[in-house]
Amino acid sequence: MTGADEEAVARTASTLRKLTDSFAVATAPEFGESGESADGYCLVADGTEETVLERICERHPEVPVVLFGDSDERSVEAVLADGAADYVQRSGDERYAVLAHRIERVLREAEGGNAAIERAGDGAPTSVAQSPETITQLQAISRDLMQAPSRESIAAVVTRAVETVLDYDMSVVRLYDPEEGVLEPVAASENAVERMGERPTYSLDEGLPGKVFASGEPAVYDDVKALDDDFDRGPVRGAMFFPIGVHGTLSIGATTPGAFDEVDRTMAALLATNAAAACNRARREREVREARHRIATILDRIEGLVQDTVEVLVEAHTREEVELGVCTQLAAADPYVFAWLARPDVRGEALVAHEWTGETNLYVADESVPMDGDSPGAAAYQTGESQVVDVRALAEAESGWLRTAHEAGVESVMAIPLEYTDASYGVLYVCAGREDAFDGREQVVLESLGRAVANTINAFESGRILSADRVIELEFAVEDHDLLFSRLSATTGALISSTGTVTQEDGSLRIYFTTTGAGSDDVMDALQDDGAVTAASRVAEYEGEALFDVTVDGSLVETLVDLGAVPKRIESEHGVVRYAIELPYEAEARDVFGLVDERYDNTDLVGYHEHERPVHTQQEFRAALFDRFTDRQETALRTAFLGGFFDWPREVDGDELAEGMDISRPTYHQHLRAAQQKVFQELFDPEGR
Repeated sequence: MTGADEEAVARTASTLRKLTDSFAVATAPEFGESGESADGYCLVADGTEETVLERICERHPEVPVVLFGDSDERSVEAVLADGAADYVQRSGDERYAVLAHRIERVLREAEGGNAAIERAGDGAPTSVAQSPETITQLQAISRDLMQAPSRESIAAVVTRAVETVLDYDMSVVRLYDPEEGVLEPVAASENAVERMGERPTYSLDEGLPGKVFASGEPAVYDDVKALDDDFDRGPVRGAMFFPIGVHGTLSIGATTPGAFDEVDRTMAALLATNAAAACNRARREREVREARHRIATILDRIEGLVQDTVEVLVEAHTREEVELGVCTQLAAADPYVFAWLARPDVRGEALVAHEWTGETNLYVADESVPMDGDSPGAAAYQTGESQVVDVRALAEAESGWLRTAHEAGVESVMAIPLEYTDASYGVLYVCAGREDAFDGREQVVLESLGRAVANTINAFESGRILSADRVIELEFAVEDHDLLFSRLSATTGALISSTGTVTQEDGSLRIYFTTTGAGSDDVMDALQDDGAVTAASRVAEYEGEALFDVTVDGSLVETLVDLGAVPKRIESEHGVVRYAIELPYEAEARDVFGLVDERYDNTDLVGYHEHERPVHTQQEFRAALFDRFTDRQETALRTAFLGGFFDWPREVDGDELAEGMDISRPTYHQHLRAAQQKVFQELFDPEGR
């Protein structure tokens, strides 16, 4: 053993002695001073300089030389051409194991028995190369593993590497199929197939590959013929099995017993480890590709679904058209197979099927879902939160439409509440033929559609009262200090009458009301001290009656309007507020009262009446209004409007208009104000309160 760095030589020799006892290790002085023949020796030299190699070959021409150094490919080719038997690059964690393997191979070829190792080195890190060709092969294998797009292509790279790098021509790679729970052969060397036939599939408790995969520990057998099992392994005697992470196994066979040394095992283990890393990378890349494709597909589908649904909402003329149109669009969108909508009944006790459609053979026409139950629809309606039912829950349903849906092939269901502010219009059920149909993104989109549907229904319900020729008049009283009028009348002793409300752009409610029987200063002080009031002003006061303008963030009046009701009278005295409202004949009047009764204490139903309300056309309204004018009032109003009296700046004044009617200015203004009052009364107080 020779080399310039004696300390490194001693370190390498010591490491080789610990790794193997298949050959003896001696340093250069021991070899040089020994009088033994050079037969059976292998020299390990540090450095690839031509002078070093020439000196060794001149002194011991019969001794094979293994070079251990840090050289590029061109230098390696040079030293091999000068007579070196082998070359090992000294880099990497396994450099000493690889060096030992090369020494054993050279000794076998030389038919030697012991070896004196001569080496000088600095112990720097390792990659292995038996020859420049092997270096190229290793680089190609590493590149192929990194670039392989799938686990199957990685398996093919591994079997090729076993043959080209490890020099074994029988290998099989099996990949784990989690759905079937088996190890399935996906790649095998040509010689393995020719000599052993098609390789079998193993379960995890079957065969040596199954045991290795289940345990996660490799297994090496000197002679598989000695195993007491019933597997026919053909000509294979020696065998190695390595787990490829959680992906599968690598099997390597040899036709001679005890064919595998430590370096073979190390190299095969490294190959399996690298293959596992490559499989992890390929799986992550596949998952990313699938996720991108899935997202793109979802976005395309959702975009189409949203556009079609919005089109239905915009073009619908009735609530029924909205409900049927939404169900139709959803049922036609993959992966949905059925959709139906349930409304609350008049008594507020159950959700009753109203519209439904879909290709799935599912009958819901007579379906009635109790609101006080624990079904998904009842939970969605009561809590205002969507509910998702998976295939397991469907299978466990003992009866009802969920059981029928499961039998019809439905694998998941989403129940979506149809809510707009405090109004609940029912539940929309969407059925899918896929278990994972309602992920987070899907739920967000469907919930948004549910809110849009509820908003549209609210618009129809709110507008229905305007065209209804038959209405329900509901009168009820509430004594609860959560109401502003209740607090105000109780603390001031005033009689309060609402004269109108206006919803402002910021969502707050502006209330106009009059008070009698109490000082306006006391009322104003109470309003300013009330936490629910954001703004208050006294508009006017005359003969003991005061008009106030108050802004609040929310009130029962706003809720009633959202439910489609039209407030007709609101009065409060001694803490009791009396409401008189009108609703469309079709509206769920009992549901409206039930909501008030549930929210406020001491709520009593005072009156419930159904009556005809003729619808007036524009011409009829104008005719009725003109019937209220005297001739002088109509003339005064018409000449003022046509003459530009209401323009700014005015084109004519009162004197000119009075002169045109041949009356005095005060008389003209008296007729004009009387006509204006009748117009405003029709607009703001049609019942003449």
